[in-house]
Amino acid sequence: MDFYQVAWQGLRFYAYHGYFPEERILGNWYELDVTISLESANDIQDDLNQTLDYGQVYQICQVIMKEPVDLLETLVEKMGNSIFHRWPHIKSLELSLRKENPPLGQSKGNSCIHWNKTFEL
Repeated sequence: MDFYQVAWQGLRFYAYHGYFPEERILGNWYELDVTISLESANDIQDDLNQTLDYGQVYQICQVIMKEPVDLLETLVEKMGNSIFHRWPHIKSLELSLRKENPPLGQSKGNSCIHWNKTFEL
C-alpha cells in the first residue's frame, strides 16, 4: 500500500489565544504546519476529489484560529478533528503550532505544540 503526504508549512495567523488576560487583549502571531498522509490512489487522473483541497484545509484552520482559547493543545485538537471529519480517508495527520514571543519575559522565541494522530488502516 502506497501513501503520499500533503503539507502546508508556515501558515500565519494573528489571533487572541492564551491563558493570561493580556494575551487575549494584545493578540499574537501564530505559525501552523499541517501534514496529512493519504493512501495513494492507483490513478488520480488530475481529480481533486481523490486528494485534499488545500483551500478547504486552510479555511478550517482559519475559522478555528479566530475563536480564542486558553491552550494551544485545544487549537490543534479542534483542527485535527475537524480536518479528519471532513476527510475520513486520511491515514495520519500532524499539526505543529507555534506562538511567537510568548509572555515569558524575553523578546524572542516561540512556544510550540506538536500533535499527531494515526487513524485505522
